[in-house]
Amino acid sequence: MTGTPPPGAPGPRDASGARKAPWRAPVTVGSAAYRAARERRTGDLVRVRATPAGVFALAREMFLAGTRLDMQALAARAGVSRATLYRWTGQREQLLADVIWSLTEDIWNASVRRSAHLSGTERIMAAVRRFLGFVADDSALRAFLRQETHAALRVLTGRDAGVQGRMVDAVAALLSTEAATGAFVPRAEIEPLAFAMVRATEGFLYNDAVAAVEPDVETALSVLYLLIT
Repeated sequence: MTGTPPPGAPGPRDASGARKAPWRAPVTVGSAAYRAARERRTGDLVRVRATPAGVFALAREMFLAGTRLDMQALAARAGVSRATLYRWTGQREQLLADVIWSLTEDIWNASVRRSAHLSGTERIMAAVRRFLGFVADDSALRAFLRQETHAALRVLTGRDAGVQGRMVDAVAALLSTEAATGAFVPRAEIEPLAFAMVRATEGFLYNDAVAAVEPDVETALSVLYLLIT
């Protein structure tokens, strides 16, 4: 049978069974430091020096303080060589992506949990509204955008950088959850829809880095509502 697949239906797959999506970022697993830190967590990260998890905790501290994440300074604070640091964290932009994603993931998960009493489009919009509000007010992220605009935009919006792809996965998971209950009927395939939502919000959240204006959360929400209704 031929024809256009229904909204939300799986797309074509390659020989390995993976979906074909040329716009899709590759799966990002993060550095050894990121993985070790996330495995150790029960709440906030516990700082343990001279371990991958400890180095990652220090990097988070530096970022949250609005301090430029300097690899030499980080190695000195952790008491490890730069060779060891790079082996644990990867290059600087990978570490930045992992740090930013670890913070972003915490905010997103909290936003999804706080909206659990709602369903369908109402839940999706409530979770996104809460999430965007926190991100727009995040002083560490704003400092990063001001201090390193070009690097920040690469890390935050680059297809292969490690933040955007993981955010798409997170949004897609929420859309899929609501679609599975029947409370949300997507008008397009879930993953491309999630990608469009993330890309749309990037322009409204990070536009202050290039246009010197404040993040426009309300306009972003209006656009997202049109995408999912």
